[in-house]
Amino acid sequence: MWRRGDLLAGEVAAVRARLAAVAGRPVADVEQRVAASVCYQGLASRLLSPAVAAALCHGVVAPVRALRWRVVQGRLRPALGAGAGAGAAVAAEGPRTEAAADAVAEHVLDGALAPLARAMRRQARLAPRLLYGNAASSLAGAVQALAAARPAHAADAWSLAQLLLERAPLRGLGAFAAAPTPETAAAAAFTRTTCCLYYRVPGQAMCGDCVIAARTQRA
Repeated sequence: MWRRGDLLAGEVAAVRARLAAVAGRPVADVEQRVAASVCYQGLASRLLSPAVAAALCHGVVAPVRALRWRVVQGRLRPALGAGAGAGAAVAAEGPRTEAAADAVAEHVLDGALAPLARAMRRQARLAPRLLYGNAASSLAGAVQALAAARPAHAADAWSLAQLLLERAPLRGLGAFAAAPTPETAAAAAFTRTTCCLYYRVPGQAMCGDCVIAARTQRA
C-alpha cells in the first residue's frame, strides 16, 4: 500500500491549498506538516466511519486487502475493489463489540492507518502519536455520528470506542468525559492528548477536542 507516494503528495497539496483558501492566505503561509496532519485525519475519518458502522450495524468489516484508493476529481477516495478481494470479513465469534473492535483494529487501524501514517511521515515531519491522535479523534467523531443516527447502537458504539482507545496504537491518545447517548452524542465531550496542529493555520482557532484548549480551560 502507498507505493504511489505522488498520489498522497497530491492529496496533501490539495488539503494545503484548501486550508490556505479558507484562511485567505497564500499556500506558502500554511505549513506542510499542518496540511499533512489535517489530510491524515480526513483520510482516517473516511476509513473509520464506514468501518465502525458496518461492524456494529451489520457485523462485517471490509478486509484491508479489498481497499483501493481512487482519484476522483483530483482527490483520493477510498473504495472497495471488484472481485474476490472485495469480500467482507465477518466479525469473529464472541461478544459483538469485542469482535467488532478486533476487526476494526486489524483491518483499519493496523491494516490501513498504520501504513498510511508511515507514508504520511515521508510527506512531512510528524510524530506517530500526533497522527494516531488524529485517528482517535476521527474514531470519536464516527462514534458520535453513529450514536446520533442509530440510537439503538449508541451503547455498542461507546463500548467499541472504549475498547479501541484502550489498545495500541490509540492507547492514551484521548478519552470521552462520559458515554455518548442518542440525546448527547453530538455534544459528547471527547478530549485528545495530542494536537493536530490546525490552530497553526493563520486565523484559525483550536479544535473542539484540542488538548491545548482543555489545558487552557483548566488553568
